Amino acid sequence: MKQISEGRKTAYYVGMVIAIIGGLVFGSVFLSFALHFGEFDPGDNFGKSIAGRGFGGMFLMIAGGVIMTIGARGAAGSGLVLDPEKAREDLEPFTRMGGGMLKDALDEADINLGKNSSEKVIMVKCRNCQKLNEEDSKFCQECGKPL
Repeated sequence: MKQISEGRKTAYYVGMVIAIIGGLVFGSVFLSFALHFGEFDPGDNFGKSIAGRGFGGMFLMIAGGVIMTIGARGAAGSGLVLDPEKAREDLEPFTRMGGGMLKDALDEADINLGKNSSEKVIMVKCRNCQKLNEEDSKFCQECGKPL
């Protein structure tokens, strides 16, 4: 079973830290604005400070999100490198996880789709339209004619 590499995990967590720092810097704009409401002087550098922190925080949030995506999905899986085979390899742990989740849901619903199913399914073909119907059907599911 393939696991996500330590390098990708590190990139994901570094990206998360960068995004959180960016969110805090961006949020500080609103806090500063609220604390200094009405104290604006056109010659003051306060407006430049707010704009710089706002754009800088937004940049850090976007950069952190991109780094997190690349760390989680890999370079090819995130679309940074256009290589379908490598993308499939990068995304394999997640597709395996999705298959496992589907199997858990089918098991919970008591549905067995495997080759080892002990129950045989018998289908009856309609003489009119050739549609396969379940064996206990009295009428065709496609054309409605009696079976």
